Amino acid sequence: MTLQGRVLAGRYALGAPLGAGGMGQVYRARDRVLERTVAVKVLSPAATQDRELVARFGREARAAAALHHPNIVAVFDSGAHGVLQYLVMEYVDGQSLARLLRQEGMLEPRRAAEVGRQVCRALAAAHAAGLVHRDITPGNLLVDPTGLVKVADFGIAKLAAATTMTGDGMLLGTAAYLSPEQAQGRPVDGRSDLYALGCVLYELVTGAPPLAGDSSVAVAARQVTEQPIPPSDRNPRVSPALEAVVLTALAKQPAARYQSAAAMAQDLDRAIANAGADSMPLVDPGAGLPTDRLPSVIPAGAATVPMASAARRRPGWVPWALVAALGIIVAVALWPRGVDPPAAQQQPTGPPASTAAPPATPAATTQSTQPQGELPAALANLAQVITAGQQQGMVDNSAQDLLKQAEEVLRAADEGKAEDVDKKLQHLHRKTDEQIDKGKIRGPAAAQVRQAVVQFSQLVRSR
Repeated sequence: MTLQGRVLAGRYALGAPLGAGGMGQVYRARDRVLERTVAVKVLSPAATQDRELVARFGREARAAAALHHPNIVAVFDSGAHGVLQYLVMEYVDGQSLARLLRQEGMLEPRRAAEVGRQVCRALAAAHAAGLVHRDITPGNLLVDPTGLVKVADFGIAKLAAATTMTGDGMLLGTAAYLSPEQAQGRPVDGRSDLYALGCVLYELVTGAPPLAGDSSVAVAARQVTEQPIPPSDRNPRVSPALEAVVLTALAKQPAARYQSAAAMAQDLDRAIANAGADSMPLVDPGAGLPTDRLPSVIPAGAATVPMASAARRRPGWVPWALVAALGIIVAVALWPRGVDPPAAQQQPTGPPASTAAPPATPAATTQSTQPQGELPAALANLAQVITAGQQQGMVDNSAQDLLKQAEEVLRAADEGKAEDVDKKLQHLHRKTDEQIDKGKIRGPAAAQVRQAVVQFSQLVRSR
């Protein structure tokens, strides 16, 4: 049933429908008081029959209305007209990314990175205010004719989760962007939005979500257990820098992902800068990003990786980082064949889940009082991933060159040579890609090594 032609609250004259979803239908409308075009979302009859949902709708709408950012669709008003519950929003004269994907198939990688950067800015503002979107999908991302990207439906995605359940028990149409913790019914925070954004970026550069299935339940299960094919395997134009951003966002464990939207935006900035200016430009509103602050809803005690804390470190940790890394290599090399070494038994699927020191090894325990921190742990993690891959036959011995390159990065960082650090990090990423392209690092180890290199680079650059 269409409501076109109805006037809500004596003020909002509903025009043509703009779209529909599980929460209801969206209409283009005219605000007769302020004489402007707006978008009005009218809740579905099923949603309005639930009093608790209606009350939550009002609370969420008020919270969303407090967000003011150029990359967020503004919420102007909400209310009731008889049995109808409605939300009045900014009208965006453009189209959704979902429609753009249907028209174009995929986007040029640099253009996709620019879209991701703008979404990161929106998420950074929302997370700083304690709001998690929970439903970042191409359908909720709008692009106007100038290329400005706006995130829609902040504040009501939580309600949509309660009203759009399908017979198989999962959210129809959003399972492809569902974080592992959401699929398992665990608590979510801003890092869940970053996983969803990683799924969107993957689709923008490849034309398809990272994981698919015959049903939303099957897709959700794959989100928990399976690693996606690297996007460059589907689209060779995806740069190593952009691929590293996507794969880091898609880490299964929240602690292994970007810890803030601001940190992800910074890496997208670098990916865009490295890509050159050979693609259609998108508007960059230049909005300032909040600091690397996690949303207030993160459970107390959750593991995080403080991206800026390395800047407070004193020189002198490089030798101990090398000792820790070499200790792991020696321990694995001497471990009896046929028995998995500790590194392989506890092999992470991505960067370290916390900033704790790596497991003790014979070499490391002789110096129990040396400084331990994020950078030594990141280097040790890279060594751990490489040596475990060697034990499993997925990493060639020549991959040890990556550790030597990482050591050079640390030396340059310890000497304060910022320009050399950046050059050596770029070389490290190139060497990693070369090893993977030549098949010297293959299988699941390829994604694990790439993610370990990304984590190492993030911590070095944050000094």
